[in-house]
Amino acid sequence: MASPTPAQFRAVHGDMGRWQAVDFEVYEHLVENEYVVAPRPAPGAGDRLPRRAPDPATAPGSPDRGAS
Repeated sequence: MASPTPAQFRAVHGDMGRWQAVDFEVYEHLVENEYVVAPRPAPGAGDRLPRRAPDPATAPGSPDRGAS
């Protein structure tokens, strides 16, 4: 059985002024679950990975470059 949406929960449980503490807890979880961000899928064989920014410590003109 699928979880109800927050709107469906409100329609069934009526005015928030008459809710019990457990009703607020359930509603809060429903709202939070609506906005869960799914992780990015793993890159496939043909996908290109984003370029990494250069390391400022080894970039040309860095005072640390060649200091060792």
